[in-house]
Amino acid sequence: MTETLTTAERIARLNDQLRQGDTKIGEIRITQAVKALLPEQQQKLLQLLRDFNTFEAGNNPYGERDFLSIQLDSKSYFFKIDYFDRKAWLANQEVSSQCPEDPDKTWRVATLMQSNEY
Repeated sequence: MTETLTTAERIARLNDQLRQGDTKIGEIRITQAVKALLPEQQQKLLQLLRDFNTFEAGNNPYGERDFLSIQLDSKSYFFKIDYFDRKAWLANQEVSSQCPEDPDKTWRVATLMQSNEY
């Protein structure tokens, strides 16, 4: 039996893959504030990101798991995913993807930042 997923569920699963480090479907960028952390703090923050699974209606209204907030050492950090047309991205053009549920057409760019950088 084949599992039938909604578009939001397909997007959410792909976003989870990226959050877990799957660089075949996108990339994770970190801001200057995150780069300024000690290496051990960066590793803790990335582990918190990979382990995060507390998505609920308040922080995930569309069910796509494309944004989250985590805490480290009393500071808030945001993780946000944007969707770009894969062919345009490869040509160094930033064009929004019309099919974020399709990894062959969409390149995900996630940014991990301190909340005050948003």
